[in-house]
Amino acid sequence: MKKIRVVGTVHCARGWRAAARPPSGVDLLEIRVDALPWPVSPGELARLAARGLPLLVTVRDFAEGGARPLPHELRHQLYQELLPYAWGIDIEAANLDRFSDLVAAAGSAGKTIVASFHDFDGLPSRRKLAGIARTARERGADIVKVAAHVSDRRALAAFLAAADALGEPFAAMGMGPLGKVSRLAFAAAGSILNYGWLGSPQVPGQLSAKALAGMLRGLLDQQ
Repeated sequence: MKKIRVVGTVHCARGWRAAARPPSGVDLLEIRVDALPWPVSPGELARLAARGLPLLVTVRDFAEGGARPLPHELRHQLYQELLPYAWGIDIEAANLDRFSDLVAAAGSAGKTIVASFHDFDGLPSRRKLAGIARTARERGADIVKVAAHVSDRRALAAFLAAADALGEPFAAMGMGPLGKVSRLAFAAAGSILNYGWLGSPQVPGQLSAKALAGMLRGLLDQQ
């Protein structure tokens, strides 16, 4: 997990088509099951997985940016059905306890557990980030991922300074006015999962997976 990964996020029909032949430099595909305009079947996911790139399955909670308000029971069912074909699953840090049996099953199967936290309005304090990370790892998380709103250079500097509170390995990215800059900065600072869109943008401040992969190649070659 030390390799910096570029994640292509698949959340629309156009992105699903692009996932069949992702841009060079994309290492991982995130399948946003909550956002795709049709129910993803295990067979569809198996066929995509057979093309070679590992798949991160996300069924995002509506409270943290999910595309639709899916009941937790349905989210749990979708994760279970798709787990055999996934490299890993992304579950909100706040819901790890609710889905503890799923986390345990995924861990036993050798899957990676990404515990995510989203703040669309601002930046959590360093103390809060440390608490989120500590609890998430105690509940089985392998990677702690935080996305927060980055409004200006002071917010970006504060976020970068606070990221070590997440421990290792971590993933961090900004949304908003300095979102694009933040994704490059965090990738250079050790973020292990760095997200770009396939098909169309998903959140403010997100680069395309193709652009992100190209920029990181140039950036990391200079280090």
